[in-house]
Formats: sequence, C-alpha cells, structure tokens
Amino acid sequence: MTVTLGGAAASQTYVSAEANRGLLAPVTINPAQSLTYAFLVDVRTKESEPAEAVSAGTPGLDMYFSGPTATPPAVSAIGYALVTAATKPVMVFIASDSTACDQPGSGFGGWGQMLPEYFAPPVDVANYADSGESSSSFYGSSLLWGAIKSHWSAGDWVLIQFGHNDKGVADATVQTNLEKYVTDAQAANVNAILISPPSRVSSIPVGDQSSLHAVSAQGAATAKGVPFIDLTALSTAWYNGLGMTKTEVLAAYHAGGTDATHTSIPGAEKIAGLVANAIKTQNIGLAQYLRQ
Repeated sequence: MTVTLGGAAASQTYVSAEANRGLLAPVTINPAQSLTYAFLVDVRTKESEPAEAVSAGTPGLDMYFSGPTATPPAVSAIGYALVTAATKPVMVFIASDSTACDQPGSGFGGWGQMLPEYFAPPVDVANYADSGESSSSFYGSSLLWGAIKSHWSAGDWVLIQFGHNDKGVADATVQTNLEKYVTDAQAANVNAILISPPSRVSSIPVGDQSSLHAVSAQGAATAKGVPFIDLTALSTAWYNGLGMTKTEVLAAYHAGGTDATHTSIPGAEKIAGLVANAIKTQNIGLAQYLRQ
C-alpha cells in the first residue's frame, strides 16, 4: 500500500487497517504540503484473533484514516498491489497471547497490532497472537503455531512471547516449551526472537513480576542462541518512570482504565515502541527495517 497524505489545510492523519491494526502514528502536515508512505498489510479471513469466536471482519483489505476535528485527516492518493513471488516481503510473525494480539474491539489493544507502525517495507507483520494462550497451548494449535509454520519461509522472523497464562507452571517447563518454538524456527532457517511479557500494573511502583517467567524466556534464548528482549523489565521501568499513580497509568494506557494486564490502543502503541527500540538498541537484524 502507498498513501499520500496532506491537502490545502493543515491535517493530522492516523492510518490503520483491518482490526484496529496501527500502520502509521499520527502525522501532522502543514497546509499545501504532502507526504507519501508505504506499508505492507497482512490480509486474512479472520482479521484479529485466529482461534477465538470473533467476527471474521470485512472481506478484502480495510484501510482507515482518522484524525482530530481541528486538523482533520487528509488523503490525496491511495495505491495498492498484491504481493507476488518476486515481491515477497520479509515476514514477521507473532506468537503470543492477549497482551500482543490484534484485539477485535477498540477498547483493548495488543502491542503486536501496533508493531506495524514501527516498520517500513519490505517488512510485513502477521500477528497470530491469541487470547488465553500459554507456552504449551499455542504450540499445539493448528490455527496458531501450525498456521505460522505453514506460512513462513527461510529468512522470515518470529517473535515469541508467553508467560501471562503459564500461571503455576515451573520456570523450567516454560523454558522447555519456548525452546521448542525456536527449534522449529531454526530448522526452517527462520529467525526467532524471544520476548518476556509486559508487566502487570497491580501497583506503582510495579511489584514482583516473576510469575511472568522472564527468566524462562532469557534461559531459552541463551540455550538456543537467539536474541532476547526483556519486555518485563523494559515495561516495568517505563511504568515506574511515568511519574503517575496507578490510577493515572491505568486510565491513560490500559483497557477500560482499570485492567492491570491489558493495554488500551495508546498503551499498546507505547509497548510496541519498547519492542521496536530494543530491536534497534540491540542491533538485531530486524533493525534495518525500522521506519525512520
């Protein structure tokens, strides 16, 4: 996809697609100016969570343009082309739970659904994260891990994050589960990145997060020789550094203003930014594709 934004008056345009999937953070453009952006969009029959009883969405590609009343969105051109064998994108698959999924409603947001904002072509993000999944249940599902494996190609990437739904499971067991994903990816010459879960905001300062199994993700990454992003530590530091109370944090960045685990779309955008910045600061191979 390409879109040219801007018009006679000042504008601010936010671009999204499919099930509330962020493609471009709000862009402010001066009067009589224009800017062109390009995206890749993963279009599939069920636009959000693959294994949940949610609406399949609208057939085909859905694009949305929004902005404030004072400086409304302005779009002067839209172009598209279907991917061919000659223009195959670099795919980034996401294997995770509800904290990362493409949420079907606007009240919730998963960081994976906002991650496309941070990447430019040739990267395309295919988010298979699904609510309620653990490190074991996702692996055994043909609609989830099975679907990812059926679509990936050598040179693609997969981001793997589990822990929220592995309550009461031993760290060693979760690590063994996570290593299975990486083993599969490496056998297919697909690049894996292990990510620990975003923190729960049950208090500010954020309390003990050991139940999220960050140690398991780190251990699996070390054992398999792949990058590790400690999103638990990064999100904890971000929440604690906001200078806000728990009530204020939840109101600004979490679903319904009260959900300690699930972010709203603004919160998901921030958490996705932590992931993208970690890819950059660690100089992981995907960094070359980050949007400038």
